[in-house]
Amino acid sequence: MCGQLRWKELQVNEGESEKLRQFLRVPRISAKLLAARGHLDPRAARFFLEPHLRHLEDPFKIFFLRKIAERLVEALERRESIAVVGDYDVDGITSTALMVGVLRHFDAPVRYYIPRRFDEGYGLSQHVLERVFADGRPDLFIALDCATNSSEQLQWIRDRGTTPVVIDHHRATRPIDGDLLLVNPNGHGGTDAIQHGIFCTGGLVFKCIHGLLKLLRASGNEAATAYDLKAQLDLVALATVADVVPLVGENRILVKHGLRELQNPRRIGTRAIIEQGQMEPGCQFSATDLSYRICPRINASGRIADATLPVEMFLTEDRERAETIAAQLTEMNTERQRIESEITEEASRMVEANYADRNSIVLFNDKWHTGVIGIVAGKLMQRYRKPCVVLSKEEEHMAKGSGRCVCGLNLVDLLSKCSQYLGPWGGHPLAAGVGMPISNVDRFREAFEVHVSEALKIIDVANDLEIAEWLNPEDISQSLVRQLRKLEPFGYGNPQPTFGIRNVRFLIPPRIFGGRSQHFNFTFRGSDGPVWGVAWGLAKDLPLPQPCDIAARLSVSFRDGCRHVRAEMIDFRPRRTEETAQPVEVSK
Repeated sequence: MCGQLRWKELQVNEGESEKLRQFLRVPRISAKLLAARGHLDPRAARFFLEPHLRHLEDPFKIFFLRKIAERLVEALERRESIAVVGDYDVDGITSTALMVGVLRHFDAPVRYYIPRRFDEGYGLSQHVLERVFADGRPDLFIALDCATNSSEQLQWIRDRGTTPVVIDHHRATRPIDGDLLLVNPNGHGGTDAIQHGIFCTGGLVFKCIHGLLKLLRASGNEAATAYDLKAQLDLVALATVADVVPLVGENRILVKHGLRELQNPRRIGTRAIIEQGQMEPGCQFSATDLSYRICPRINASGRIADATLPVEMFLTEDRERAETIAAQLTEMNTERQRIESEITEEASRMVEANYADRNSIVLFNDKWHTGVIGIVAGKLMQRYRKPCVVLSKEEEHMAKGSGRCVCGLNLVDLLSKCSQYLGPWGGHPLAAGVGMPISNVDRFREAFEVHVSEALKIIDVANDLEIAEWLNPEDISQSLVRQLRKLEPFGYGNPQPTFGIRNVRFLIPPRIFGGRSQHFNFTFRGSDGPVWGVAWGLAKDLPLPQPCDIAARLSVSFRDGCRHVRAEMIDFRPRRTEETAQPVEVSK
């Protein structure tokens, strides 16, 4: 990546930044980042730094949520049978565990299903409906993280005398039935769509549970009073981070407190999967820890096996069973990594041979494993910084895959403009599932390229690397990183800051590792000891000039039993001749 990115230092109004620094008593760099991200009002900035659960809004502000909460109360009072169907990704899995868990708390007769990716397909397919109803007609059918665009299947449910309820966040691609019990700010529209449209399904299910509890507690229901809503935030945090929704507003509150819940989780299954990720309960977790160490394990079963396993893990009260499932998920994740690595390398060769002069990537191979091509699409998008759709063969004449999009472009809008070539599809601005006849792949590829190219004429998604601050190696310390942690959780909508570090001299030669020797480790001296670093996908640009400037994200980690600063290198370049950075203030 060296030389492909334009390094641009973050510019803010110094007066606004200083005002924040003095009011909040935070270091200059923290005030600078707050100002750059739009938190200019000092009191609002304090809420950002110290988000409390009491700042969560009334759940009944979400369109149709009260009606669904009332229908759930009715089902509980009548002891109706309930079937819950959730998607097979982390958001769908955790949403299913949340909903089934609260219904079981009230002794509801509830059963759950997760679509089998390879023989039932994505979402609310006819195959999964027939499996559900083969076990007996439920009185209430709850679809989670799917079904916004499944009007035929929802009518099929109604025709059998069952009430369908949908809680979802995917964009509507067709008109919504006004009588459908649907919580989806991205489906109904209305005044709440912008405010609440950032939730993933896990966040919306949490809000629905909150609404249900409010109604039951108002009626004096003792079981509702005993239910610990805060203890569910572990699953909400996993869903919100995994689905890459903006970590702002209420999402920030939910994830911030969910990460605290994850430090000492009360849920047996959560503790088991944390231990499989080699993360000790009691440690302070970040959103990045969830993204790379926990969520892939939960996702793995849906990609290559049966995604009911992690739901069972989260719901079971049997510690041995939870630990057994967590170990199985780790084994599946290892196999998933092997398959994914092979496909990614093959796909990369295709891109480098055929896509140098194109603004988008659309790949099809009928032998690729459909369970991992979404991850492959994400890796290709990050590596080549282009919108990417990766497809494999699902049925005799159908292709199925996933798309990933660069920030600044909207994948839903782009796919909508190519809809004449598509079969079932849906998603959100950065990620989508896509299906189409195999005969349409070439025509879709060309149409997608045309619309991406047109969008790039209007929207600037230049390869800029935002440098939050220039540092010298002696500025880097655990104290600096601790100050930055107050801005967490980092993720989409609140990105982890990248620092430019001048005049870096490596203590030992970088060590290359990984398939095709893609990555390397390095170390240099900071103010309180060695800084250990990793550079993902940059080994092809070695050898590094000595000394050099590097762009890196900083965190605190453990190595050989000791806490140390970790640097994740994003880019590097030969040393520039600008004057050295001013020392960074890290104390109040």
